Amino acid sequence: MKTSKNLRTTYNELKEVFEKLNYKVVLDKGNFNTGYCLLEHEKIIVVNKNKPYENRVKILSSILSKIDTDDIYLKPKIRELMISYNN
Repeated sequence: MKTSKNLRTTYNELKEVFEKLNYKVVLDKGNFNTGYCLLEHEKIIVVNKNKPYENRVKILSSILSKIDTDDIYLKPKIRELMISYNN
């Protein structure tokens, strides 16, 4: 199990990847699951602030696995996460 600091760092690295892919990552709290959508040509990922970092990392990795990342560099650990959560 990763430490909270490592999970926070990984979460922030995933957010940076999405920013490179022109996705806006929004952190909000409420009674919802994390997800992504296209809203008037703006790609948005809404992350539930109430979820622990471990869940946030899993969700972002899963979403990333569904997106074309061939044109950008991904750190090996991010690529491994993306592959491991590819459902």
